Amino acid sequence: MKKNHFLILLAGLAGLAACAQKNEPETPAVVEEPNFSLIASVDDFTSRTELCACKEINWKSGDALSVWEKNNSGNANKQFTVTAASVGTSTGKFAGNLTPAGSTFTLYSVYPYSSTYGSDPTSVALTIPTELSQTTDINDIIGVSDFMVGRTDNTLYDSESGAYTMQFHHPLAFVQFHIDGRGCVYEEAIIKSLTMTADVAFVGNVILNCETGNITSAESGDGGKTLVINFPSTAAMSDAQDAWAAINPVDLTNAHCQFILEMTNGQKVTFTVNPKSLASQSLYKFEFSEIDAKITAGKGVPTYVDLVSMNGGSRSNCYIVSEGGYYRFTAQRIDKTNVFEGIKPYTDGYRANWLWQSTAEPKVSEVGIGNSGNINFRVEPASECNATIALKDPDGKIVWSWHIWCTTSDPLTPNSYSRNDSWCLANRNVGSLSNTDAGLYYQWGRKDPFPADRNAVTRNSGVSLGNTSSSLDEVKAGSIAYSIANPTRFITGSSNYSWISNTDDLAAMQDLWFTGNAHGNKTNYDPCPPGYQVPTLDGYLWATAGGDAAWNKDNMTFFSNYFTYTHGGVTTTYPAGGYLSGFTLTDGGVTARCWAANLSSAPNFCYSMLVNVSTQTLKREGSRTSFGLNVRCMKI
Repeated sequence: MKKNHFLILLAGLAGLAACAQKNEPETPAVVEEPNFSLIASVDDFTSRTELCACKEINWKSGDALSVWEKNNSGNANKQFTVTAASVGTSTGKFAGNLTPAGSTFTLYSVYPYSSTYGSDPTSVALTIPTELSQTTDINDIIGVSDFMVGRTDNTLYDSESGAYTMQFHHPLAFVQFHIDGRGCVYEEAIIKSLTMTADVAFVGNVILNCETGNITSAESGDGGKTLVINFPSTAAMSDAQDAWAAINPVDLTNAHCQFILEMTNGQKVTFTVNPKSLASQSLYKFEFSEIDAKITAGKGVPTYVDLVSMNGGSRSNCYIVSEGGYYRFTAQRIDKTNVFEGIKPYTDGYRANWLWQSTAEPKVSEVGIGNSGNINFRVEPASECNATIALKDPDGKIVWSWHIWCTTSDPLTPNSYSRNDSWCLANRNVGSLSNTDAGLYYQWGRKDPFPADRNAVTRNSGVSLGNTSSSLDEVKAGSIAYSIANPTRFITGSSNYSWISNTDDLAAMQDLWFTGNAHGNKTNYDPCPPGYQVPTLDGYLWATAGGDAAWNKDNMTFFSNYFTYTHGGVTTTYPAGGYLSGFTLTDGGVTARCWAANLSSAPNFCYSMLVNVSTQTLKREGSRTSFGLNVRCMKI
């Protein structure tokens, strides 16, 4: 911290005015002929520039002062304006109408001029802004939120210039905020604001005593205890950002001073500090760097972005995360029923953790369940991966699981259309990390995804799951309940080609993804992100009145391992991802297959889109429900 104690001549004020580009002063109702002059000249240039680094000291047109004579109400808040001859120079003369009461007098002044200051120089009402826009130059802040106080008397007359020299000082303290988010979890974010709070007032309405130079707060309650600095849309966390403010010099020792750094994506970090007394004419710097280390050490507390609130309250089995940070979602099903018993699951032995991730180094970490039943987790910046998070009960049984789809590009827009504009599909398959990536695979009716290669993912070997396993493996038969409790097990199915062997589940199977409606009524087992659902048979481009023969190949272009479809000016890509039979990938690079929501013959077969990019054949397929196919979601 650099601390400068100094007095500056009016020329110093001139430099502040010129660098800050102050607004034009208010014009008094009655203009009087000036008969009194105040002179400004350069004196302590070096010490002043140590504070604000302004190298150009020149007066500009319209600069003005408020001037009072001590103990003379006839000379109260007089406006003194820089003369035309002084504009653009570093030595200036100010002229105004003022006749001292006697040969001995004292004058007080405040820069800049305002007609609202009142007649009493010992009780000047000022306002230190409670909200500012970011600036990287202290001079800009001086022009917006700072003011200067000066005085002169009859002994400071300069016979050569015919004017009185007035000395000024800064009654406020200056604060620099330096934010460096490079390399932290928020590196991709854009800064929205930095908020400073304390238990004592340090901004807002204040009373200045020009005679003593003291400032006292005029606020009551919580007034003046919060300062907000707003940042532009270019303020990236990946670049160092600076901001400045002028505040009331107060003692912030044990004042519970906090700084809340908020990003445009809803992320927040609260830093608690314990600064000491802030003095006038002094510069203080607050560093917000090494943010991850501060969070780890407890010096910074992150606010978790609520993915449910972000999506308008919609619950889902899949959530998309596009930036690094801290996130949460409520541990509820799509129909808003809890997946746990009890009011406080975190005290009842419930635990949450990730099961598998599609990257060698985990990108989703710090998974846990919060006090209100939310699943909390952290995502590393620039993450391109998929992960499965599960919640287990005190007995170690998984009660539900969710897919976290991390991608830095938007997988939903532009929305692509199918055979007409009523059927709006996502731009990619669920879990795709690019347009040509096939994404993840789903057994029909199940909410949990499977990767194309179970050996190409990272499993959480440290997860204890009781009677379940975090390993991606195969089992022969299952039920709906078994599929929920074992989200990492691919159920290969019995001789009837269904993954369901429990006859009691056969009636319920029809409704796992299909509700009888084309749009809406998303089921609890739907694998799509908020606002989307598995499309019904009518959603695909082949589902026309003419059936398989009605394909419009004119809108399709075939490539070696994918095809594109264009409608309404939007072209979308369908990779030939093939399908999973067990954990064996079949027809990879040859066929593109995506599930439809409605069964063709329960529990054996379900409709799917089938396109062979090699033979350029197209049809609707009755695929085995035990197969793993891609899902291209439909907008609700």
